[in-house]
Amino acid sequence: MWVAAFVLRTHSHRRIAECLEPYGLRTEKAATRTFPQRRFTSRQEPRYAIDAVTAAGEDPQPRETHAYFHTTPYLSRSAADAAEAPLVTLVQAF
Repeated sequence: MWVAAFVLRTHSHRRIAECLEPYGLRTEKAATRTFPQRRFTSRQEPRYAIDAVTAAGEDPQPRETHAYFHTTPYLSRSAADAAEAPLVTLVQAF
């Protein structure tokens, strides 16, 4: 079983990953690629997004600073599946 999630960079995926561990699923973060989720719809959203992403230790440049929320892909699967098909290879296909 594989579980894929596209998580807003303003949020943490840690608790979900921890819940999947007892099922033998190891979670990997595709740190080199993000995907635009939607444009900001208010004047407050850019500041919130930039502050939240920065607080999480990530760089909002050039993603959230260009009027979009962005997501980071996470993939949870067995260690054997991860070894057979590295996440970096899968993400490059997008």
